[in-house]
Parts: sequence; C-alpha cells; structure tokens
Amino acid sequence: MRELVGTRRVWSDAADKYVRGIVWKEGENHYQTNRSTTESFDLDTLPITTPIPMHIFKGRWNPSLSELPPLIPTDSFLKCPSILLPENYDADRPVRRDFLTPGYLMVEEAKIYEILKQHPHPNICAYYGCVRDGDDLTAICLKKYGRILFNAVWEKDPTLNHTAILDDISKGLQFLHQTFGLVHNDIKPANIMLDDAGNAVIIDFDSCMPIGEEIPWYRKAGTPGWTVDPMPNVSVPENDLYGLTLIGEFLKGKRLGD
Repeated sequence: MRELVGTRRVWSDAADKYVRGIVWKEGENHYQTNRSTTESFDLDTLPITTPIPMHIFKGRWNPSLSELPPLIPTDSFLKCPSILLPENYDADRPVRRDFLTPGYLMVEEAKIYEILKQHPHPNICAYYGCVRDGDDLTAICLKKYGRILFNAVWEKDPTLNHTAILDDISKGLQFLHQTFGLVHNDIKPANIMLDDAGNAVIIDFDSCMPIGEEIPWYRKAGTPGWTVDPMPNVSVPENDLYGLTLIGEFLKGKRLGD
C-alpha cells in the first residue's frame, strides 16, 4: 500500500523547467519521481525507482548546537529537510565536492540560529534548540507563529497594518545586519510570519550568511522574482532591502500575480 508523503514544485536542470516532485512511502522505503506540473498522476501506477537514501536528510551532530530538552515547547514546530532527493544526487558517488546533503545544510542553518539566540529580537524567529538522535541532527525546533504574510495578503485581510508590518521587518533586518553582521538573503512574503498580535517576524535562515562573504554554489541566493536579477553572488544588506521593497509593493497589491 502506497502512502503519499507529498508533492513539491521543483526546478529541474535536466528538463530546464519546473516539475512536480512526487514522494511516496511503500513499506519501509521512500520513493520519488518527477512529473509535469500540469500532469495528473495515479500514485499506485507510478514506476518504482531506487529507494531514497534517508540518511542524507540527517546531519552530523555538532557540539556547538543546543540539544532540545525532552519536553518540546507547546508553541513550537520541528523544521527538518523536505524528503525530496536532490537532482544531482549520485548513488554511486554519494560523497563528493559538488554535492552537499540536505542534512549538512540543516546543520549550517542550525549554526545561524545559535548565533541569533545570543540576542533575541521580537522580529526574528525564536529558536529552542535541535533534536539529537545519537550522532545525528534530525530537526531544528523553532517557535510556531500564527500566519504567513503571503497568505494574509492574498486573502486580503483588512486588519493588516501595512506600515507596521514593513516597520517590523525593517527593524528585524537592521538588527540582523548591525548586531550580528548577517544578511538573510531570501526576504519575501513567504518568509515573514505574523504572530497573534499581528507583528511581523522574519523566519527561514537557510540562506543567511555574514556580510561581505561570497555566496557559494550550494547556497540559495534568494528566490526568483523576489531578489535582484541576476542572482546576487555576495551577501550584502542590499539583498535584504531589495526584498523589503518588493514586499512593500506586494502589500499594495502590485505583485499578487507572482
């Protein structure tokens, strides 16, 4: 019996376009295949592929990380890599210089949260620690907030205070830049949450890097449509400020079709 784990729109270098990645579980194994984003599919007739190597979604535990206590905070959620096999994964060469596992990237993101927790800020997401399983990091525990800004704007929520939201994001970015010397590098409405009081909170720091550093090939340097074109290759505050400007346009309804 197959169980659908999820589908996700992903970019395929081989097809040179977005495709739908489909992941399902059958027995003890997970499998994946890609289909056109417009093509319907029958889960039970999808061809069996090589099982996804689940170990690549775990990171090697780093002593600099804070281990989450057994009692997980009730206002939290666990962030872990999406079970989706990277297109450039090669089972015959699982370890190589031009491929970094999702687990490795999760460790890198966790290190950023360890920096951020030294000086908490109301407009930057709260971090509680990491889930450890022996020598593995399996998830990052973060505070759970009410709504995604993108959804709130799309639903035309009349209670949104656009000026306050932009001010909140600006304060969070200024603190990130000046206090930590870091750049988020992926500011967009989907990475802004609203808490119960309507305050804007910046989330998702998997692209975050120190100011002035070159953005390596394995780092996402923003999201197409929400960052400069061509994609930036250096981590600078202007990357974030550009995204903030586009969020301002989005709040005015100028980018609802993107």
